[in-house]
Amino acid sequence: MKWTLVLDPGFTFAQVEDTLGRAGWRVADRGASPLLPGEPEYAVLERANPPGNTAERLHYTFNPVCHLRVVEVDADGASVAELAALPLVRPETAASWLTEADDRTVLRGVLAAHHLGDPGLLDRVEACRDHARPAIAEAASRSADALRRAMESRTPEEGAARQAQARTRAMASLAVLEEQLEPLLRGLGRDADGRIAAGLRPVPDDYGLAFLPQYAEAACKAYEPIWEKEPRVRPVPSNAVVRCHVAPAGMLGHDNELSFHFPGGYRHVAQLLDPHRVWARWTYLRPGASAGQSYDGLVWLDDHWAWFPKPFRALRALVVDDHPPS
Repeated sequence: MKWTLVLDPGFTFAQVEDTLGRAGWRVADRGASPLLPGEPEYAVLERANPPGNTAERLHYTFNPVCHLRVVEVDADGASVAELAALPLVRPETAASWLTEADDRTVLRGVLAAHHLGDPGLLDRVEACRDHARPAIAEAASRSADALRRAMESRTPEEGAARQAQARTRAMASLAVLEEQLEPLLRGLGRDADGRIAAGLRPVPDDYGLAFLPQYAEAACKAYEPIWEKEPRVRPVPSNAVVRCHVAPAGMLGHDNELSFHFPGGYRHVAQLLDPHRVWARWTYLRPGASAGQSYDGLVWLDDHWAWFPKPFRALRALVVDDHPPS
């Protein structure tokens, strides 16, 4: 089964190549003489497998007119962790493109809707059938027809199966992030001189990634004094057990199987966070103990972790709620 992923139009091919290259993918073929320098219209990336197994393949395409970037990969090919490192476009972003004044952005939205296959985009794509530009109207007609066929052919059982698949892939991605975090968390527990913690200090651009844009400046002002005091993890024994839990910020605003592991204060500040960023909470325990030293606030920002300790305290003044966190 093929999975089709739409990438952020601003994420260049060089960045795609670099991101996947760190996981062992290499460009096997690419379009020659691209219309935009450095932006091939197609490319094939491969990764070798153990002897006797077929190499994995990933197909990339780029539309130079509307800057639509698409990746196609086998469901059992690239690991979810590697794909999660790419900035993926969600249906709500495609929906916003469909209402833009710029024709190229609208075309990108129409084509992205086709690839994403989300039935929630159908009405907006239908509205583009009458677009003044014939090329956009024709593309909208094809995309709308494809979306409708997909909706008509999908049985309730297929819908449930797709939902289960999506959930399994999402949970697997989170589990991989937890595994990747463990060496960093162990290092923090042995961070005698504070260098590791200092390396997690957010840089100015990080605030606009971890928080919604309207709260980024205020969050920066709130955390700068905290970082002036150099927050640290208290030393833990070398045999300490590390328990880590991660969750997208969008799931921290209500009770569920992921938010359960986070302090209750996150329910109040979730409205300030970029809902797609993954946050982490972790605990160090002595072997056999059920309680230990707990910390929170690490956030995955595309290619690095940044630390925003206890946002429910640091951002208390920003919370729009009748019951601010304690």
